[in-house]
Amino acid sequence: MKAVAALFLSLASALADDSGSTVYKKVVPSTVWIHAKYDRGTATGSGTIIDANRRLALTNYHVVQEAPRVTLYFPEYRDGQPIPEKKYYTDRSQALAIGARVIARDKKADLAIVQLDSLPAGKVAVPLAPQSTEPGTAVHSIGNTGKSGALWGYVPGKVRQVYHKEWRADLGNKVLRFKAKVVETDSATNPGDSGGPLVNDKGELVGVTEGGAVNAQLLSTFVDVSEVKRLLASDDVKAVKGAKPAMKPREKAATIRDGAKLFSAETIKKAQALIDELHTKHKFEVLVETFASAPANDFEKVKAMTQSDRTNYMHEWTQKRMTAENAHGLGIIICSDPKSFYVEFGAAAAGKFPASLPRTVLKEIVEGLKNKKQNEALLAALEQVRDNYGKP
Repeated sequence: MKAVAALFLSLASALADDSGSTVYKKVVPSTVWIHAKYDRGTATGSGTIIDANRRLALTNYHVVQEAPRVTLYFPEYRDGQPIPEKKYYTDRSQALAIGARVIARDKKADLAIVQLDSLPAGKVAVPLAPQSTEPGTAVHSIGNTGKSGALWGYVPGKVRQVYHKEWRADLGNKVLRFKAKVVETDSATNPGDSGGPLVNDKGELVGVTEGGAVNAQLLSTFVDVSEVKRLLASDDVKAVKGAKPAMKPREKAATIRDGAKLFSAETIKKAQALIDELHTKHKFEVLVETFASAPANDFEKVKAMTQSDRTNYMHEWTQKRMTAENAHGLGIIICSDPKSFYVEFGAAAAGKFPASLPRTVLKEIVEGLKNKKQNEALLAALEQVRDNYGKP
């Protein structure tokens, strides 16, 4: 009997481990590392995408506090796994950081919602559980512990209790008072995990990481999903509009416009064939345009911009051109003077490609322009899009 019991225990352990791995892989692409700047410095926390159409992410009020805007990072991947080193992201902040505007705060329940300036292709929202969880339920949390050198940390747990609670949080310079329905678990959470998701075995959000008890062992608090739903029903959040309905599909693929004369005639012919193929087979639209210079009325302004401001300008320019041409799949806009470019995977790319593809395409274009091999780079980038379509 002991041998049989040991076998069942081993199988149960293996199944639990597999469940945790499966849930982690499902949820981690929709989690974010949040940076909020205050007068006293920068605080970091975690968050979760809860509405992809409106680009909304959920976190704690005590993470964002009164900051009007924050910066977010999504996990990048290496060999199929999230890259955990924090330095990887901070060293590449210009390419990876995404700005977000704080649109709603619930100071009582310690919740906040931010709207991202843009959402990378393929990102989906973590669904909300239909009801509160129960004691004894297995749960999983993901966060970005401040004292750890790694991001996207996973912690399993069991629900201890679900109840209404009042508590205080000492932030050093002030004390905040909260009151909400909470989920208590035996999970081990730490500062920096705040705002991250607590999910069930289905990958549904049941809570938001609030914090661990400093004077107790294996006791952590999460704001219950019912409080999240209440905030989502507030006027501030309901006023946020989703993406505009798609325009009538194009009858023909967009034609490459090479105003800056960057590509050879042979390259344009081959690239156009790839764009036509994506349109014919998948109705996936690609826009490739180059310009000799920035618009005349913006030229001096763009030339004087910092790299960060110029990136934002090119982002807006690319989005405007994609909208004007009804090409909501992929946009590549290159400007020769001042030298600038942007690669945008639009709404039509969501869920159609591996999470790593946008970074791969961007790298092809960057290295091609830098090494004056733009012909090879454009074809390689479009071939990557063609070959990886339908492989999320």
